[in-house]
Amino acid sequence: MSSMYVRSGSLLGCHCAPLRAVKSLKGKSNASARWLLRRGDLVLDLGAAPGGWTQVAVEATAPTNHKTDGPPRVVAVDLKHFDPIEGASIVVGDFRQAAVRKQLSEALRGRKADVVLSDMAPSFSGTFLTDSQHQLRLCHNALKMAELYLRPGGNFATKILRCDGSEEFRADLKASFDVVKAMKPQSSRPESTEMFLVAKGFKGVQQQEE
Repeated sequence: MSSMYVRSGSLLGCHCAPLRAVKSLKGKSNASARWLLRRGDLVLDLGAAPGGWTQVAVEATAPTNHKTDGPPRVVAVDLKHFDPIEGASIVVGDFRQAAVRKQLSEALRGRKADVVLSDMAPSFSGTFLTDSQHQLRLCHNALKMAELYLRPGGNFATKILRCDGSEEFRADLKASFDVVKAMKPQSSRPESTEMFLVAKGFKGVQQQEE
């Protein structure tokens, strides 16, 4: 796995950027909103700093009474420290390490997640070939984590850049999930290669290996 899972500079400004991205992925209708995140879901957020997607996930999965006195329903992990978020459990460290994965399992209370999110991005060099391949490795890292922590029937979303290898990764998702959609955030420029792959209905590792 690549160690380069830090935020791109374009997302560091404030929490509104991921909020707009998630809203554009969900669509305007309540039915579309429930496609990815639902109230009561247990969520694992990968590469979570500075916390924008974590905050969105907390709000989207909160009970209808909006009480946050129960165990956190969102578990966020990143190499970087970031401010605490009510309703989320934050783990700081490299999820490739067994000790960090143990912390994640404890934070999830031994349960499998309903949703795994990844907005991970490399430190961009400005060279598309290099950057896109680093991004692709992060996508594979995220999928490996989904295979470890996502329940059968669960949902998954990851940022990706269209590049050599991106269609192969999409094929991997189609082999692992019932439905896979490519979605471009409304905030992205028309010429941007950035998009999100959103997958629903995880088949489970055992079924994939049969």
